[in-house]
Amino acid sequence: MITLHIEAPYGSFRKSFARSFAETYPLPPPATVYGLLLSLVGERFRHRHVGVRLAFAYKRLPEIATTLRKLSRYKYGVPTKQSKLGNAPDFVETLCGIELLCWVDSTHETQSSPHLETRLIQAIQEPDTVDRYGLLCLGLSDDAVNDVSLYPKIEGTWRRLLPRPEGSIELPVWVDHVGSAKTRWNRYLLEDDPKEIASSPGEFGWEWTTISLP
Repeated sequence: MITLHIEAPYGSFRKSFARSFAETYPLPPPATVYGLLLSLVGERFRHRHVGVRLAFAYKRLPEIATTLRKLSRYKYGVPTKQSKLGNAPDFVETLCGIELLCWVDSTHETQSSPHLETRLIQAIQEPDTVDRYGLLCLGLSDDAVNDVSLYPKIEGTWRRLLPRPEGSIELPVWVDHVGSAKTRWNRYLLEDDPKEIASSPGEFGWEWTTISLP
């Protein structure tokens, strides 16, 4: 198990049911963070590290800003509509001040090694050995991250994101990018008060989020 510190100045995570007004999820979805980790190690296939387990804690609840920007409406399968109507200005919600810890555990991955933990350590410590392209982003292609680093000692106070059936936050864990039939969500509870973290994921009711196929 490793712990990563991830920081981004802003990011937009459009809700699956949002239409003209692009509402954002209140936190980066696990599916999006998993995509960030794959991008960091240069992995182009989402299925490569299925079975990896993730857990999250946040420094604070990000603020939400509403801006007017270009919004793409017809991304898949409608080229004629995309060229004429696809890109138009509209209101978009954006999270500001994103800072989180992400625990990564590869003991249950279904594919052969090297596992995601090993590849993340190599990508951070030896970035010249990774074959990847483009900026490292959290969400949209212009939402670049400030920092992804190993965080061996947990310092300060954080708000854990706990998987709970009764939680008020619903986030996608696996996204079906063509349609939505295979998109999977999970419900979460973000702790009210920041605390020092004395336990590890998997202990004392703090469950993992497993990246698994739908």
